[in-house]
Order: sequence, then C-alpha cells, then structure tokens
Amino acid sequence: MLAIVTEPSALPLDGAVELSVLTVDPDGPRAVDAVRMRACAPWKFIADPARVCVGDDARTLELDVDGRLVASAAALAAAFPAPPGVPAPADPWRAALAEGLQLRVPIIAEVDVDGHTLVARRDLDVVEATTTRQNPRLVELEFDGTSTRTLRAGRRYHFYSPTGELANPAAQLDDPEALVPATTPVAYTAGTVVGSTWVFAVATDETGGMSAIAVPLTIE
Repeated sequence: MLAIVTEPSALPLDGAVELSVLTVDPDGPRAVDAVRMRACAPWKFIADPARVCVGDDARTLELDVDGRLVASAAALAAAFPAPPGVPAPADPWRAALAEGLQLRVPIIAEVDVDGHTLVARRDLDVVEATTTRQNPRLVELEFDGTSTRTLRAGRRYHFYSPTGELANPAAQLDDPEALVPATTPVAYTAGTVVGSTWVFAVATDETGGMSAIAVPLTIE
C-alpha cells in the first residue's frame, strides 16, 4: 500500500472524510477484494496496531449506503470521548480544540494479498469546521519536459510532478508559489526489458494532505 488518501485531507468537526488506498504490485495498481480500516484512539501511542489499536481503543470503519469508506467526526468523538479516567465534557473534541490541543486520529488499513497482510497507517488531523484543507493535486508526470509515456530502453530520464513530493525517490518543489509548481528533476533510468511498466507518485504537503497517481509507461 503506497498511500491512504482522505478527502478532504483533514477531518472537520461536524463533518466526515472519505478514505481510499492505493495498492500496487510490479504489474501495476492491484485490485483487492477488501480493505479493512479502523480508527484508533487519538491519545494512544501506536507502535504495534495489532496489540494497541484494539478493543475500546479502536473503531472499525464501515462502508456507507453508497459503498464508500467514510469516517465521521461525530462517530469517532462518541467512540473516543476522552482518555480513560478523564471526565469527558459534553462536546469533548470541540472542547479539546478550543483549548488548543491537537487531535490526530491514527487510521490503520489492512489488505490481504497472496496470503500476506499489508498494513499501512495514516494520521488524520481533526480541525475546526471553519478550517479548510485540501489535498495536493498531481496533474502530470513529465519525462524530459514532456508528458510522453513511451521511453527508450536504457536511456536516462528525469521525471517531474507539477506539485508535491514524489514518494520514492523524493523531490521537493522548486517554487511553491509558481503558477504551475514543479519539483526538482529526479533521474529515472528506463529498464533494459522492453514492455509495459508503471511509475507511481505520492504527493504530500505540510498539512498532512496526500494524493497518489499511477502512470503506465511503455519501454521500447
């Protein structure tokens, strides 16, 4: 799993986020039968989700009537009103934000692939309803300044993202204030085996926003 993407990028009070995952293998994006997700208590230190994010410290995220995986602030606040032994006010999360406390809900995603369980984590900020956060958008990957998706075997390329940070290897923005922000170039050498392959990119920002794309390539 390369990314857990939420829309919007933070959980607003009185609101909800929709979640999705990008799961891949060497042949490209990987379809999976099911993704299991659960939210963990925001005050827990999650070193081992299998032991810590369980029981009363976990809430399973279910599909809604439209088939979407959704987490709502109201449901999570009801599940995790306050740490054990601490009296919870009537509206605990709103009171916590009003006191200047940071609320961050760990989201655990699990996918079974070929007899193995893949586990990923995404920490989701809780923000005031009036706070607007958006995910960065990956518009295009460019190779030597063009959006071609056919590369020459063995040739060295540079690929770009118009915004954000490439997952691996990483690239920072040259000028975040530019009309079309682009990353510094990152070297990419096409493999010597001709055929189809993929490049995956994950963009993140300083607010915790995230987006991901999968770009098919042809090596000839």
